[in-house]
Order: sequence, then C-alpha cells, then structure tokens
Amino acid sequence: MNRALGGASAALMMIVGGVAACQARSPAEPDAAVIVASPAYAVEPPDQAPTLPSTGPVGRGALVYTACPSRCPTFLLLADGRQYLLGERTVSPPGNLTLSPDGRWLGRPADGGYEVRDLLGGAVHRLEPPTGGDADSAYSPWAWSADSRRLIVGYHASGDVRSYQALEFPGGRTGALDLPRGQEPVGLLPSGEPLLLDVARHDRRPLKRVTLTQADTGRALTLTSGAGVLADADHGLTVQVRGERVYTLEYSGDRIAVLEFDVTGRQVGRLPLPSGQFPVGPVDGGFAVVQVPQDQARGRQKLGAVSPSGRRPLFDVPGLAAVVLPGGARH
Repeated sequence: MNRALGGASAALMMIVGGVAACQARSPAEPDAAVIVASPAYAVEPPDQAPTLPSTGPVGRGALVYTACPSRCPTFLLLADGRQYLLGERTVSPPGNLTLSPDGRWLGRPADGGYEVRDLLGGAVHRLEPPTGGDADSAYSPWAWSADSRRLIVGYHASGDVRSYQALEFPGGRTGALDLPRGQEPVGLLPSGEPLLLDVARHDRRPLKRVTLTQADTGRALTLTSGAGVLADADHGLTVQVRGERVYTLEYSGDRIAVLEFDVTGRQVGRLPLPSGQFPVGPVDGGFAVVQVPQDQARGRQKLGAVSPSGRRPLFDVPGLAAVVLPGGARH
C-alpha cells in the first residue's frame, strides 16, 4: 500500500481534485493523447451531468474527482471538457478509482469486484471477488504500466492485502500474480515485469535506502537518499514507477524532494518542492504536485507538473476536492 507522507497524506487525499472544465475542446480522437489546456483548467462540479452510460464509447478521460469528501458526487472529466456522473456517494476516488495513463481505461469497484471500462471502445472487463471473500474486502488499483496495457489490482480486507491480480488490455485477460510472501508490487517496468518491495525488510526508521527486486529476473534496484531520508516516524515510504523511471520522496525536516532514478538505480533527477506544495505522482512530461490553500474550504488547489525545465499548470480545483489523474493508483 502506498505509504506516502504520513501526516501530509491525509491532506493530499482531500486536496487533489475538483472539476468541470470551463474551456471546452473538440472531442479527442481514439489514438490522441490526453489533452490538458494551458493555462490550467478551472474546474467546478456541474449542477447537472449525465450518468456515465453502461456501454459504448464516450471519450478519453482526463480526471476523476469529487469536490468534497464523503458527501459530494464523483465525476469523470473527459479530455474534451464534457463530464459524466459516476455516482452520488462513491468511495473516495484516490486509491479506489483509476484512469490509465493514456486516459482510455476507467477502473472502479463494482458489486464486490472490480471493473475496467474502455472509454473509447465501450468494452467492460470485470474481475469477480474470490469465492468466500470477506464482507469488508475490496479490490484496489495498485499500479499501471506506462503503456496502459497492464494494471495490477490488490485484494485486501481490513488493510491485509491477500493477493494481487494482473489485468491485460485491450483483451481483458486476468491472472494471479505469484509473488514471494511479503513482497508488494510497487510498479511495472516497460517489459511488464513487476518491481517488488520486501515490506518487512524496510520497516525500520529512519530509512535512507530501499532495495527493490525485479520479479522475473531477481535483479536488484537500490534507491538511496542523499540529503535526507526516504521514510521516518512522520513519513512513510513512497515508490512510484512510470516507464523507465522510478520515483521516491526524500524528506529533510519539513522539506520534500522528488527523487528520480533510472532502472539501474542511478539517480537522474532531484526536484525540491516549495513550501505548501505536495507530491501526487508521475505524469506525462513530469511529476504532478499540488499547492494547497491555507483556507481549503474557501480556496483553490493548484495542480501542476514539475520537471527540470519548470512547472506546467494542469488543473485549478476546489480546495476540499479529491482527484485521480491519468495513471493514478496506489503506486
């Protein structure tokens, strides 16, 4: 499970989201990239929106969000600016609902199982719960491959993750991941090979180094902090993978930096975050961050993508919202 940010993680669950694009765009072509206008979309929940149809193509997804925790509807924002209602009172989108990195596939819990919907073609692939599953059990999206062709989901009950399944697209084939005990998949490499974390081996704090293992080859990948720690009493360990890049967070006092490594463990980037900004996850062209207003009930969150070349605005959203960007999962 993503252990990001300790005390800051609670804020992140409430501060990433919002929605209703004020700037419309023409419908995306089936093979188009996710379109995000610049400057940022200013988004608000619509007074009325049609319910997402059960089948058929609708368009490429750009954002899943709810404007406030617990009591607000959840919406899907398409790349062309249209919105669909996903539910009046769904589970919190972060960690439960997901969009593929290319915005084509929408995943969400369904009747104790999990379904992944093709927003461009209309197919729906369903993962049924295991026989004899607990009443409080559920599937959650764990990690996407960068090419949107593979999704890992975890089956858990009361915080205990019991198994992982891999779904392959566009066909929808599913299969259980046969992992060593205590190993958690934290991402998928370009080959489709899971990258594993030995949870028990990295439970000591503070933590300055983490070693990951490629599931098929057994090759080790070590991520090392230089100026701070990767986890301590106040901050959990976070690992995210996007293609040939592996990201983790470095903490030094109250400062946070995003560390970027290649698949050999060589550090290729370090992005210190200004005060008031918090990490979200890798996106095309950078790493998504959110700037939190001091008054979340009245202010606006600023979502952007940071890279060594600067900051690119993404979305301007309500202060108490929760959001899922393309590629967003527990890792």
